[in-house]
Amino acid sequence: MTDVKNIILGAPIEYGYLGIKRRMKLILRDLDLTDKCLLDVGCGNGAQTIEFTNLCKNVIGVDKEQRRLDEFREICQTSGLRNCEIKQMNAENLQFEDESFDIVSCIETLEHIPNQGKALSEMYRVLRSRGSLILSVPNRWWIFETHGANLPLLKWNRFPFFSWAPKKIHDKYAYGRIYTKKEIVKLVRSFGFKDIETEYLMPPLDKLGNRFLRKALRKLLFSLERTPLKIFGVSMFVFGRKS
Repeated sequence: MTDVKNIILGAPIEYGYLGIKRRMKLILRDLDLTDKCLLDVGCGNGAQTIEFTNLCKNVIGVDKEQRRLDEFREICQTSGLRNCEIKQMNAENLQFEDESFDIVSCIETLEHIPNQGKALSEMYRVLRSRGSLILSVPNRWWIFETHGANLPLLKWNRFPFFSWAPKKIHDKYAYGRIYTKKEIVKLVRSFGFKDIETEYLMPPLDKLGNRFLRKALRKLLFSLERTPLKIFGVSMFVFGRKS
């Protein structure tokens, strides 16, 4: 698999966005988080991570960007959370003992990690036997390049259908990886994960300013998740277990 030449760090989802609730609904449909010890790799500002604290016994969020972690830490202090730890850490070198967690999540982060193989190897290592992986990545068949690209002569870096370009072309200009179902399943399986299941999510359009248009498009897109057209969703979720 060729790799992206110009990977940049991504921006986390904002607190209060519908996308957070939709991700959690999908996760809870597949997994029971009750009383589990969970590691969230690439937690960013914690907007997604903090949702895990409502069910899990303990949650640890790690990220390499200190400014994101400072925001997360302030939210935790304001909320009085006692079951959440925050650590600055590189995903390619998780500073935990082997088999430390029941669940490892990595939400919209893998595509930004320079050595994704090393990161997946580390996630596998820190998971307990039969522990669960929660992974979400951008879907190649969504019509927009979600992380943008340095396209020649094009000021708007989210040009439609660029994500469908041949992989060598896409990876030369894109700012983040994208995956087909076949690619991500093969990748995850190659690091030892078993019982792999996948699902798609359509975009929640949280940043669309016109609320009437946003409501109409949400109704349309969310309905497609119940049809074969869900394969054109913006994200793929991958669930696996440590054998």
